[in-house]
Amino acid sequence: MLSNLSIQNVALIDSLSIDFSPSLNVLSGETGAGKSIIIDSLNFVLGSKPVKTLIRQGCDFMKVTASFLPPFSNEVKNILISYDFDVEEDIIISRIYYVDGKSSIKVNGQTFNSTMLKSLSSLLVDIHGQHEHQRLLSPSSHLSIVDSFIKDKTIFNDYSAVFGELKEINCKIEKLHGSSSNQERMLDLLSYQINEIENAEIKQNEDSDLQDKMTIMQNAEKIYDNLYNAYNSIENSSLFENIKVAISNLSNITKYDNSLSEIVDRIESSKYDLMDISSALKDKASSVSFDKYEFETIDARLDLIKTIKKKYGPTLDDVFAFLENAKREYDEIVNSKSLLQKLLKSKKDILIKLYAIAGYLRSMRLKVADNLQSKVTKELADLGMKSAQFKILFNDFPEIDDDIEKNILSNGFDKVFFMFSANAGQDLRSLSEIISGGEASRFMLAIKNIIAENDDISLMVFDEIDSGISGEMGYKVACKLANISQTHQVMSVSHLPQICAMADNNIFVEKTVNAGKTIVSVKTLGEKEVLGEIARLSGGENNNEISINHAKELKNRCNKYKSALIDD
Repeated sequence: MLSNLSIQNVALIDSLSIDFSPSLNVLSGETGAGKSIIIDSLNFVLGSKPVKTLIRQGCDFMKVTASFLPPFSNEVKNILISYDFDVEEDIIISRIYYVDGKSSIKVNGQTFNSTMLKSLSSLLVDIHGQHEHQRLLSPSSHLSIVDSFIKDKTIFNDYSAVFGELKEINCKIEKLHGSSSNQERMLDLLSYQINEIENAEIKQNEDSDLQDKMTIMQNAEKIYDNLYNAYNSIENSSLFENIKVAISNLSNITKYDNSLSEIVDRIESSKYDLMDISSALKDKASSVSFDKYEFETIDARLDLIKTIKKKYGPTLDDVFAFLENAKREYDEIVNSKSLLQKLLKSKKDILIKLYAIAGYLRSMRLKVADNLQSKVTKELADLGMKSAQFKILFNDFPEIDDDIEKNILSNGFDKVFFMFSANAGQDLRSLSEIISGGEASRFMLAIKNIIAENDDISLMVFDEIDSGISGEMGYKVACKLANISQTHQVMSVSHLPQICAMADNNIFVEKTVNAGKTIVSVKTLGEKEVLGEIARLSGGENNNEISINHAKELKNRCNKYKSALIDD
């Protein structure tokens, strides 16, 4: 249950803290007092999109903290365990939003993102705002309302998984299926590209090897002259004669100094190295030549390789990779008929499987719809609409045939329509066409009352569920809220004295001006103050004896009703 809501710098709220009881909490006050700000604050801390205009004027941030007490549902416990939280500890959600757009979410001191927060908060609180009337009237939401009453949700996971397989195989078929003319054009293009690369007969690193040869040929004359001059400077000089003389002189004195023998050996070795170098230079110079035909051939070859790299490169490695991919794609298209047949067979199997799951889901929905119809009709009768009729109509379930795919939706094969008649003798018509504001409020309360029988959400919030309702009907709505509060904590924003009288905890919201600033504050009402608020909401004076006596009668009536619920 929600034990406390702390709000700071939200709209007209400077700072306030609200404590809640575990049963029926009613927020009342003058129109415009700030009750909606409290609901907006709760929505914010639970994960709704933040709005900068909610930050109190002159402040840099707004902050809301919500504290929830155990015990929690198994689904909530599973989430807490996944985040290494103690399932027996309070859940404290704190959210801050700054004027620069930055925000911070903490759950028990641990940083959360908005997705994580919503996954947790959706299991803690169910907020019925005024916008849900519009959701109720929208036929597109009717199926999701029916589905919310299906307890075993694994059927939806099963359907989604197979539906995903269908989408995946359709993508593969689409890729293969293209028109035959498109396939032919693709084959022609791939064939041309493959032939162009293969006919070039390019070898690994051929471009760099040819470029080296080209460089030599372009500088042949200069290379020859320098090689020959180097050879000549060694071979046709007195160098070897001088070396011979040096060896002879040193050899004559080695008997006096043994260390000179090593020097003699080194000179001998150098002489042979120079002879080898001289021979190598001669051979190298002899091999240098310029063949115009060879030059033009290499030049043309480099141009061809350059063109190939420009189209399929930029490097030769890229060209070879492109060739392999082109061959593979060519083979896939050539073999697409065989592959397509396999995919179509697999698709048929998937459709049969999907049809079976959709059929089972349909049976579950029909069972839920039948039960929901009778329960809603009974609830509406309790709320004063004794002649109301409610039916849930389904579209025809398709036969499995070659055209079945056109009936497939992401959530099954079903479309659902809520049909309604408020008065005896009135034909059933689409809910959105004929229901009034007050009827919509009662209808939604009926739905919520039925939901409360089975769900594990600890707090249900009703923001002006009494819209369009007055008199004895207000008392009946109050009774429904009291029913829900037996198994759920309830928070209700209301202008009805009957709902205020049914409350276990009355919270009065008021707006005051202090030092030129407008501030929203809250107060938990005592017994006498509750009677005064009931009198005010009834249209009387809150200190008038007649109004107070009437308030006492209404309060006693509500207390007797709640006592009977406890006794039952």
